[in-house]
Amino acid sequence: MNVDCHFHVDETMLTLEKMIEGMNKHNVSKTALIAPMNETMFEVDSTFQHNLQSFFRFLILNAPQIGLKIYDGLVKDGYFKLYGNSYKIFTKPNNDIVVAAIDRFPDRFLGWVAVNPLIPESVEDVEVYLNKPGFIGVKAHPFMHGYSMEVLDPVAAMCESKGIPMIIHLSSEPDSFKYLPEKYPKLKVIYAHAGLPFWKKLWKFVKDQPNVFVDTSSDYLNPSIVKKVVEALGYRKVLYGCDGPYGMKKFNEYDYSVKKSWIESLQIPDNQKEYILGKNFLGLIN
Repeated sequence: MNVDCHFHVDETMLTLEKMIEGMNKHNVSKTALIAPMNETMFEVDSTFQHNLQSFFRFLILNAPQIGLKIYDGLVKDGYFKLYGNSYKIFTKPNNDIVVAAIDRFPDRFLGWVAVNPLIPESVEDVEVYLNKPGFIGVKAHPFMHGYSMEVLDPVAAMCESKGIPMIIHLSSEPDSFKYLPEKYPKLKVIYAHAGLPFWKKLWKFVKDQPNVFVDTSSDYLNPSIVKKVVEALGYRKVLYGCDGPYGMKKFNEYDYSVKKSWIESLQIPDNQKEYILGKNFLGLIN
């Protein structure tokens, strides 16, 4: 069973029906949905933009101090700033959108509860949503919402006690990827986008942490980086995800084949690809 562990639901970009159509076409049985983090954001088909993405990846891998400064500059004053455009960040995630999607397609969708711990009622809401059908864990975004990892203590403690995972998009706070695994060693942690913005440094740490994983989602990555992270961590520590609908250029035209091909093209046995494409994630949530 192929399961996408990381996809946002935003019908201003991609309808649920089109999601199902794409999943069927590319043999994705289930998708774990997250509320949108920011307003509608289509990508421009631009060689210049493509080259900037490549340069950013190079800096994160080979000159991380410079790469981190660029990364930090992507979020400012409540907006995600990318290639000269600004997109408003949603302070309080709308988890009801995910509830509605699961209600419509309960056999195809799972749900992450997105939380912003800077909003007290957001933390209080987490347990309410976790009790709804299909919800499997908590999504936190220290990068866009702008907080230190310590702020996640109440949510992390609850997730550890319940045995459910957290998926986290890290900020550039130094060594922040160590905080939760060291304080909550039984907490299941997934670092989004292969551990962006730390990558190599994070991979060295994660390798020896039994309950810490990374996903392969987002256009922050490319086939080369996915290959590197699998080589660094092994196939049992890596989870397939897309981070759609972000990265698409036109309404209702999301290409599922791209992110999935990053896994399918790996030079590893097919049974190992099966773990990345679903078995690892299902093991975390079952």
